[in-house]
Amino acid sequence: MANDVSPQRFLIQIADDLSSGDITFPTFLDAAMKIRTALDNPMLTVDELARVIGAEPLVSAKVIRLANSAALNFSGNDVCDVRSAVIRVGFSAIRALAISVAIEQLMLDREMAPYASKARRLWEHSLDVATLSFVIARKLTRFNPHEAMFAGLVHDVGYFYLLSRVARHPGVAHEDDLSRLLSEWHAAVGHAVLGALDAPDAILDAISGCETAYEGDSPATLANVLHLANRLSTHPNPFSRPGETPATQPAASIAVAEIVAESRDERNSLMSALGQ
Repeated sequence: MANDVSPQRFLIQIADDLSSGDITFPTFLDAAMKIRTALDNPMLTVDELARVIGAEPLVSAKVIRLANSAALNFSGNDVCDVRSAVIRVGFSAIRALAISVAIEQLMLDREMAPYASKARRLWEHSLDVATLSFVIARKLTRFNPHEAMFAGLVHDVGYFYLLSRVARHPGVAHEDDLSRLLSEWHAAVGHAVLGALDAPDAILDAISGCETAYEGDSPATLANVLHLANRLSTHPNPFSRPGETPATQPAASIAVAEIVAESRDERNSLMSALGQ
């Protein structure tokens, strides 16, 4: 079959993509790319960004939903237009919303059907880590919580990219080999994908360093924030292989556990805004 590609050839193709910078998602990443391009303009105004977002209905809906979430709508006054929502949400959160739309559309792609269940669980893990990162950054650090949320949302984007490629070549890996392939390549691929999207160096560094063990309660780096959020997540990555994640993670301190518990409504509202 034309779609059948050996694992070796598949990896060579991925390596060629990475070396050439040819990072190819399906076309629905276009919305994220347009918004990224707009955000790269240091002279960008609220009105200009609102116009770009307004042309993307799914992103527009998420921006308004996030603006009216319990995490950001402190006054209880809902906004109904994109411009007001952009002002309340801020530019730094818009990139995360655009990426969330792209990943959700990826999961709806017909070719992804064989992996739909695990892809959904991976997305739930990403959302969980993103909202935990937001809360941890805001409560325990001076890092921008929206940047922490973005880092959490995309820290496993390499898995999604590889799944999108595997879906186009169904003979590339059997179930037993898929987790190994994804596990070994997701970090390098994710770094390349985020680099192609012009993710800030601070985000790339945080994601590269988040697997380094951190057991404290006062994160000193964004990587520490991500690591702590992964530890606290109750939605495990379905593609993690046995032995990759310690069976017994250090328990969170009482103080951190209380912060997470107190922020449950806030996190639920963020998760709904990002993931529905």
